Amino acid sequence: MHRQAYLSSCCAKNADKKHLTTSTRYPIGGWYLGWLAGMPPLLWVPPKGGYNAGMHAILDDAEAVLFDLDGTLVETDIDFSKLRAASLQLIAEYGIDTAPLQQLDALGAVEQAVNALREAGKEQESIELRQRAFARLQAMEMAYCASPRPVRGVYDLLHALRSRGARIGIITRNDREVSLRTLNTLQIPYDLLVSRDDVRQVKPHPEHVQVVLQQWDIAPARCVVVGDYWMDVEAGKAAGCRTVGIWRLDVPINPFRHHPPDLLVRELRELL
Repeated sequence: MHRQAYLSSCCAKNADKKHLTTSTRYPIGGWYLGWLAGMPPLLWVPPKGGYNAGMHAILDDAEAVLFDLDGTLVETDIDFSKLRAASLQLIAEYGIDTAPLQQLDALGAVEQAVNALREAGKEQESIELRQRAFARLQAMEMAYCASPRPVRGVYDLLHALRSRGARIGIITRNDREVSLRTLNTLQIPYDLLVSRDDVRQVKPHPEHVQVVLQQWDIAPARCVVVGDYWMDVEAGKAAGCRTVGIWRLDVPINPFRHHPPDLLVRELRELL
């Protein structure tokens, strides 16, 4: 039996269990996580014909598929804790209390600090802070992304999408120059790159996605957003697109537990 048919059958049999939520009934690639709802242990349903047997149904009618970059299509050595620390150190130079920003990522902290300066009537300082922060982050990202590696299955999936006529977009919170170098180094096929330098508001705001949809004149319903973090899912959903979350095998806690995507997989290659 095909894995999706099998999983649908399992879900139907347990649909009358009121405690079983929609998210716990999702097929996670070939995994069925009934154990999350106190059901029998997880079952592995191997893909018929292997990973190259076909395309996942969520991608069937997609005119465009938008991917996050780092952690989704490529592996890098970015240390996000160090990026955040560098941003907070710079923000403190502008007399802003960084205590409320400790739980934010580097870009989130910078954007909140920039907004605080604007609200205080310090427009020039807000512009300067953003420029300095982006320059500092770019230098760090350049070093961290010096030796990128492709994620397993990335070339097969992207070539399969192109063979179907789907456009491939890259939507990333990373620096544009760093992203271009990474894509070129690994020869990742794509049609459009939207980096943090190309938008006013970064993910989870939907602007990254909206830029692509407007430029390609594609309806949100015909677009799928794929990423390894909840911000990718939120950006896609806010723009009206279908979403795929990749709960990476090396990540112990589900990053989408509070932001469930339409489909949850453990590896990119499960979309084939």
